[in-house]
Amino acid sequence: MRLGLKGWLLVAALGLGTANGAAADPVKIRIGWATMPGHLIPVLYSKPEILKHIGKSYIVEPVLFRGSSPQITAMAAGEIEMAAFSPLVLVLAVNNAKQDVKVVADILEDGVEGFHSETFLVKKGSGITSVADLKGKRIGTNAIGSAADTGMRVMLKKSGLLDKRDFTVVETAFPNIPPMLDEGKIDMGPVLQPMSGLLRASGKYDLLFQTKDALGPAMLVFLAARADFLEKNRAQLMDFFEDHVRAVRWFTDPKNRKDAVDIIAKFMKQPPENLSHLFTANDYYRDPYMMPNIPSLQRLVDLTHDVGLAPVRIDVAPKYVDTSFVEEARKRIDADGKK
Repeated sequence: MRLGLKGWLLVAALGLGTANGAAADPVKIRIGWATMPGHLIPVLYSKPEILKHIGKSYIVEPVLFRGSSPQITAMAAGEIEMAAFSPLVLVLAVNNAKQDVKVVADILEDGVEGFHSETFLVKKGSGITSVADLKGKRIGTNAIGSAADTGMRVMLKKSGLLDKRDFTVVETAFPNIPPMLDEGKIDMGPVLQPMSGLLRASGKYDLLFQTKDALGPAMLVFLAARADFLEKNRAQLMDFFEDHVRAVRWFTDPKNRKDAVDIIAKFMKQPPENLSHLFTANDYYRDPYMMPNIPSLQRLVDLTHDVGLAPVRIDVAPKYVDTSFVEEARKRIDADGKK
């Protein structure tokens, strides 16, 4: 199930095109996302004053999903043009769904030195002190094939545990993981920030492992797009990515941190103090120009194949990569900075 966030669809009245010759009618871009505040996507377009082209050459509709894997079906059905993919989901989209997709931008990287890595928690006193202790247990996951799910399965397989034979997977949305741990409906699950920090500070939960323990530093989530959509709307999308990168840079700029956290807190309906991890060492790493880390992505694709999660191994570059949009965005942003 997915929910369209129409409230963030921003259209400038009477937009008549851009100086670089983009079409008069703005192209509509529906972008899948799954978690906040990690993905940032539903708030990036909420400050039109920092965006040069919104409503003129493009409009945006963020679309919420439970994880990366459901976005494969939505993209195949033409319901979204871009998606927040994990490495395993890219392989499944290419190999199983036969989609022609391109990796176009970074979203977040996990376990980069000095930054956060996703946590997998158990209740204190559960008797689970090692991954081996999960044998016969129930394990929560947000969506099979998602970024968190991939890290979890790699860790379990490295410890000799196999799905169905050694443990039971319970699929549920991220917000349901903590209460299900409390109620004993699952024995372990991935808990994202800010809830991870709050639960660990309570003293009622133990950290069993982190994604970096399974994958090392990893480009865990990236923006992928349909190749035909990229080619058909290249001029407009150059404008979109300029704004997209500008927005990420505004949100992650230390001088804007209070305003950025306030915007995200309002969207998430949480007090700002619950989001104290944002844009600190307790948050994910994000490339300053949203350049995807293709070597890291390839390493993860290889790893998912090695442990039997991915049916085939694919070479990500050059066939499934197009960094021309974020490269152009960097040129434009850097040129403005020199004026």
